[in-house]
Amino acid sequence: MPEPDFISVGAQSKACHNCRRRRLRCDKSHPSCRKCWIRGEECLGYGTLFRWANAPAVRGRLVRQLTSMNRKRVDAAGDWEGSSLSVHPSLLDPLLNHLNRTARHYVHHFATAVCRDLVSFDQPDRNPYRTLIPLASKFDFLNAIIVATGAMHLYAIRGDPNDHQAGAAPELIDALVAKDKAIRLLRAAVDGVTPESRAMVLAAIVFLVNLDLIDSGKGGWQIHMEAASALMPFLLRDPMSRLDPSLRACVDAIAADCLTYRVTGSAISGVALDSWADHDLANFLSILRRAEPYSYHGCPPEILQILLSASKLLHTTTTTSSEQAKVLEALSLVDRARAFDVVEWVYSIRGLSSQDDLSIRVDLALAHRATACLYVLLAVPEAAPSSSAVDLLVQEVLDHLAAVPVDHVMFKGTMWPTFLVGAQTDDPAQRAWCTERLETVWENAPLICPWGYIRTAVRKMQDLWQARDQDPAGRGKRNWLLELKNMREKCLIV
Repeated sequence: MPEPDFISVGAQSKACHNCRRRRLRCDKSHPSCRKCWIRGEECLGYGTLFRWANAPAVRGRLVRQLTSMNRKRVDAAGDWEGSSLSVHPSLLDPLLNHLNRTARHYVHHFATAVCRDLVSFDQPDRNPYRTLIPLASKFDFLNAIIVATGAMHLYAIRGDPNDHQAGAAPELIDALVAKDKAIRLLRAAVDGVTPESRAMVLAAIVFLVNLDLIDSGKGGWQIHMEAASALMPFLLRDPMSRLDPSLRACVDAIAADCLTYRVTGSAISGVALDSWADHDLANFLSILRRAEPYSYHGCPPEILQILLSASKLLHTTTTTSSEQAKVLEALSLVDRARAFDVVEWVYSIRGLSSQDDLSIRVDLALAHRATACLYVLLAVPEAAPSSSAVDLLVQEVLDHLAAVPVDHVMFKGTMWPTFLVGAQTDDPAQRAWCTERLETVWENAPLICPWGYIRTAVRKMQDLWQARDQDPAGRGKRNWLLELKNMREKCLIV
């Protein structure tokens, strides 16, 4: 590459270049002017100043506007406050040299905040999602989706849902632009997918789902899940030995997220499940078990499998002759869930952080187990042994959820059980408790899990309550699971 031409735009002067431009009295200190230091600016010194030939304007009103805009776009968590010319050390990685400063900031936010959200306990040297970042320079679609996810998450933290001008927030605009770029690049990557790129394509698609969850839990997540599900059988058949050892945990974690989203999406949105989940059940459980140390859901794989089977019962149309078989299968699922030893499962998970809170993990898993039983009885109401069985399960779930403090890192795994019991209960106190727990994520603990799907979950609960309260005569006859399934707007709650 030819060496660029330099043009001298100044000569040595008694005042530093900054003071000279502002017509201020300079104290002529070395190595930098004290006035510049007080203002938090980089002193340009007293020597000859150079700029690139044919460069855009570097002085006057334009530079002030750009400096002001950049400060607004990258000022988060205080890292950039004070100087638009400073760069956080973590953003100086040579692997990120192909990105501009704003994009590097979004990647940094992805590495520090988003990756923390996606695991139960964040271990800096063992977070599988961070292994994606070095690959961003190799896979352009992965680079775009990481930037989009970081920008959307930053917008979710800083955005005010009641601010009608928030739509113009630069983080949101950057997120949507990067998302559009990622989708265009992914189309080309899917057409030419190779065994080497397949895992990264799956990662990018699953992060498109995460992007929708951070935004609102609505939108195109169904299409993305269809694409991810189409790739899963190939990934399951590929030997893990082909992957770099450092990527195996990442692929397991991403595949486990894909499976979990698929099951929970089917459970409440009526999105059909693919047949491969039955044929590859051993791999289904194997992936979930390998991802146990990282999963923020805190749901045992066996309980997720029961939820998968119950979801199929809900969506299966039966005749009178097969109704009894359906009830027997539902009762069998409840018995399997009750027989599952949660404590033994928690204490047998390998690879947990030394700072992990096993007692809280037990309560969370017990809440998931009781929620699965509740879901089975809602999917097949005829299987309920008594009229009070559902209410007792609701109270059991609430008791276990109450043992998970709102300021605990595992609190983010309580969203799914809280939504299920909240949507089911008719008790005003229980409804208020569930609403408060979900809204706490935003109001009191915004850095735990500020994902937009939680607000959608609150609105869905309130819509279901309003429909039931307006029809008290049919309250006992309504099945809110079927109502949610038949709604045009499909939401994903995890």
